Amino acid sequence: MAEIPLPWHTLRYPTIHLVILLVLGNTFGSCKVIIPPTVEAGASDFGGGYEMPGHGRWMQEVGHRKTVEVLENIPDWETFYRDYVRRNRPVVLKNAARKQQAFSKWTDEYLLQLWGKRRVIDVEIKKVEERGGPSEQWPFEKFVREMHKVERKDELYAVIGFEDDPKALADIAFPEPARCEEVWPQSVTLWMSSGGTMSVLHNDDGENFLMLLDGTKSVMLVHQDEAPNIYAHIAKVRGTSPVRQDFVDLVAFPRFANITWQHGEIEAGDILFIPHTYWHQVNSKGRNLAVNIWWSHEADWQWWDLKKYDATLFGTKNLPSFDLFKSKATANAKCTPLPLQQSMAQSTMVDEGRTKEIIRKRRAKATRRAKTLGVL
Repeated sequence: MAEIPLPWHTLRYPTIHLVILLVLGNTFGSCKVIIPPTVEAGASDFGGGYEMPGHGRWMQEVGHRKTVEVLENIPDWETFYRDYVRRNRPVVLKNAARKQQAFSKWTDEYLLQLWGKRRVIDVEIKKVEERGGPSEQWPFEKFVREMHKVERKDELYAVIGFEDDPKALADIAFPEPARCEEVWPQSVTLWMSSGGTMSVLHNDDGENFLMLLDGTKSVMLVHQDEAPNIYAHIAKVRGTSPVRQDFVDLVAFPRFANITWQHGEIEAGDILFIPHTYWHQVNSKGRNLAVNIWWSHEADWQWWDLKKYDATLFGTKNLPSFDLFKSKATANAKCTPLPLQQSMAQSTMVDEGRTKEIIRKRRAKATRRAKTLGVL
């Protein structure tokens, strides 16, 4: 069967197009589409597909796969910013996390001493992530005890923010090559399981360092301009794709079959840089311990126009390509090196909300100044 579905943003008459899809779908043997639970109420841009190759497969087995770049040596800030941050390119920094104290210290035994019964954490019951899925609050000690049990092999995943814990933060240093006073860490999060987890396909409003301390991760990295093809605009949970990571329904979401994506396989000691807003889906193997740090640079106000920014609209006629959107970033972002021994315990967090507030104020100030000077 020829590819009938067209990108939703190209349609002048989406209702008529949906009827055509249903009629043609029935003619060519398409399956009846049931509204997926991950789709927002009232959405119509789905369906029209059939059980084409890839239907029912894991997400990382579908689409056109390429390999993410791997660097054996950590670049300096100028190179990293110019070639990866500003140019919107993910990259694996091989062995770059081995310098972290947590890499050698964070055994189950050490973490039990650190948190034990005193820290209560949110535990996701299902390893195949569902945003808003079942979760419980447990003492950390109970989670560690339960997660390795054979009968729990398909259960239990902990996501632990520890920005409020100086002792834990002392074991984490902000990673090279972005150890700059001008770089603002937004949050620090530990992702822990016995392996077998599968995240949803999602994005984040920040640059992201994913540091793997134990286990392996297989990461799917999808460019921002693929948003129409991952159906981001009709997801019930904003910032996610409604396509299931463990069963790609190409009857409901046929455009997903055509996405191009990059694959990153990271091992213990590696760091993956995930650019701002880049879509990603992560599968884990073995005892899995990862720390991620979302961050921004103080000059991000120059490119991040929050009045226009909408992650669901890149790749449509409503916004330029994300690469072009981000090309307005300063060509030379300042970097004053942090002291060599400074850990995250001495860092000042600037959370996402505060970051956006600062960006809005700086953009407004720049606009007023431009008007005063007659530039606008």
